[in-house]
Formats: sequence, C-alpha cells, structure tokens
Amino acid sequence: MARTAAKTRNSTVGGFSRNPIRNVITWFDNYFLHQSKLFKWMMRLIIFMVAVGLVMVLSASNVNSIKGTGDAFAEFKQQLLYAIIGLVAMLIISMRSVETIQKYSRVFFFIALGAQLAVLLPGFGVSVGGNRNWLNLGFATVQPSEFLKLGIILVLATLLAPNLDRLWDFASGAKHVLFWGFLPAILVLATAGDLGTAAVMVSFIFVLMYLIGMPSDKIMVFVGLAAFALFVASVFSANRMARILAFFAQGTSTVDGADWQVTHGTWALASGGLFGTGLGESKMKWGWIPEVENDFIFSIIGEEVGLIGAVVILFCFFLLARFLRQVSLNSKTDFGSIAVTGIMLWILIQALVNIAVVLHLFPVLGVPLPLFSKGGSSLVAVLMALGVVLAIERDRSTTSKKVRSR
Repeated sequence: MARTAAKTRNSTVGGFSRNPIRNVITWFDNYFLHQSKLFKWMMRLIIFMVAVGLVMVLSASNVNSIKGTGDAFAEFKQQLLYAIIGLVAMLIISMRSVETIQKYSRVFFFIALGAQLAVLLPGFGVSVGGNRNWLNLGFATVQPSEFLKLGIILVLATLLAPNLDRLWDFASGAKHVLFWGFLPAILVLATAGDLGTAAVMVSFIFVLMYLIGMPSDKIMVFVGLAAFALFVASVFSANRMARILAFFAQGTSTVDGADWQVTHGTWALASGGLFGTGLGESKMKWGWIPEVENDFIFSIIGEEVGLIGAVVILFCFFLLARFLRQVSLNSKTDFGSIAVTGIMLWILIQALVNIAVVLHLFPVLGVPLPLFSKGGSSLVAVLMALGVVLAIERDRSTTSKKVRSR
C-alpha cells in the first residue's frame, strides 16, 4: 500500500513537471469552477488593485531607489516579492474552510499580539519614523500591528457571533470588545507609539460595534475612553502636537517642517490637473515629499495620472467595499458576516484616512493606503484578510452549487 501511494505521488509530480503550464491551468480551472460571479469579480478587482499599486510604487520610488542603492528597481522588486507572497497567502487561505479559519483565529491573534510585544525587546524592535513598531528578523523587517488588525477582527467575530442576541450584557459583548479589541489597540500605542495604527483599529471596532447592534450607551463609553487616550497621547508627544497644530494652522504653522509633507502633497495633486503629468513624470518625488511611496503615494497618483486616475482609485475602493458588503450579507454564518464586515471597515477606513491626510482634511497619521502604498507587512496582511473573505464567499457558493446539483 505504501509502495502504491509513493508511486502515485511520483507519477503526480512527474506529470506536473512534464507539463507544468497545463497543470497550472487545470488547477485554476478547478479552483474557479464552482465559484460565484461575486468571487470572480473580487479576484479580478484585487489583482487589478495590486498591479496598479506595483506600478505606482515603481514610479514613486525609483528616485529614492537610485539614491539608496543605485538600482531604480530596488524598492519595486521588494514590493513585488511581498505582492507574490501576499497573493499566495490569499489563495491558500481562500481554500480553507470557514470552520478552520474560525478555529485558529485565537492562535493567529496571540501570535500577532506576541509579535507586537516583541518590538520592546532590544535587538528586535526597530524604530521607523519615530514609531518603534517594527521587528527586525534579519532577512526582513515586519510590522506586527498590521497582522494584529486581522487578528482582532477574527477573534471578535469568533467571540461575538454566538452572542448577537445578548450584546446588552457586558460579559457577552462589551467585555470581549474591551479585552480583545480596545486594549490591543492601546497596546500598539503604548509599545510602538503608533497613533495612526491605533486610531484605525479603534475606528473600525467602533463602527463594527454599531453595525452588529451593540447598545449605544456601551459604545459611548468606549468613545470616551478612546478620546481620553488620544488626548493623553497627543499632549505628551511633541511630534504629534506639532502635526496637530500644523493641521489647524493649514500651511501657516510656525513649527519648522511640521506641514512639509502635506503642503508638497497638495502641490503634487494640484499640478496633476485632470489627466496628470504622465506616468513617471512626477516632480515631487525628487526629494520634495519624504516617504512618498508609502503614506503619500496618493499624491503621486494624483500628480501623474490626474484627477481621473485618482477618481478611479476611489472607485476601486468603493467597488471593493460593495463586494465585501455583499459577501457579508450572503454569509451562512454570523462569524463570516462579522469577520467580512470588520475587514471591509478596516480597509475602507484606512483608505479614507490616508486620502484625507493627503487632502489636508486630517492631521498626518502615518497610515498606508491599502494595496497601493509600499510596505510588505501592510500588503501581505490586507491580502490575507481578503483571503478570509474569499474563503467565506467560496464556502457559500460551493454549498449553493451542491444544493443546485441535487
């Protein structure tokens, strides 16, 4: 029997190696065979957004890449590698059952939480832009808070799904949000000093609480706690206060360099006009906007492809949110519905915050534009989250196909 199994495995491997292209095509056919139109449209949109993001990262980063390494493609190649890793992770997760994802949600949460605490360890924690929110793994740096966002959503979906009729009870609703949502966000602020990431976490938790029907009096308690934490974090940080004052001063700040990014980001958007200056023709990326390929990549999108290109990016996020909402409504389980809603809120709120900062509607918070900004941790974490969404939609469509075939 063992000899027969080994022979079967060898023949399978041999068959794949003899005609790998045909076998990959066959695998994709089997993967998409029984999927819904919604599943397929989501896959197309995700791949399109990642591809456009890669093109814009290449365009925005080539000057800094030449300065740093002499290779105009250095940062693009790094982002391309992360995109491949993220897409593979998305495919693998999308093939898991919803029960498996729910079963390991707490494990994933604790791994991400442990990694976030590890930024405090000497030799492991790395400070970037004033935030100690990175882990040095030797071969790469990782931002644990990006994965913690997904961990919070999955664990809250697991714990709140059985208690949707008892959210008025502190032990069944608010307690889970406090210990598994609000406190991890405060931990990110305390350990890493990353106010932007903590603010995004708290924001999607608040909206998720409202959408699943948690009583407003309990939500307002959390809002009060968050406002107090924001006030304390701002008052005791000179850098944050400078950014906030620069925001309210709107270009007249007396603090040197506090509104530099926003001012030049606005110039980039204004110079783009309706159709843009042309792909690769940005002037602001020549040292005028620090980290332009990260938090301010939307300014380069507006400069190079104009208002029309910027509107297309906004439409992509609108379309993605619409697809995710539909998956949430179609989900067979409360866990799936809550998880997809949380992922939708995370991506949408973070995108809106990033764009609002570039448009000078928010103070600079330092959050990336999902699927577009350079940053391996953000890209991989968002693609993993979208893999969860695809798994939930795949589970529904596969079951529907089985019912129809009877």
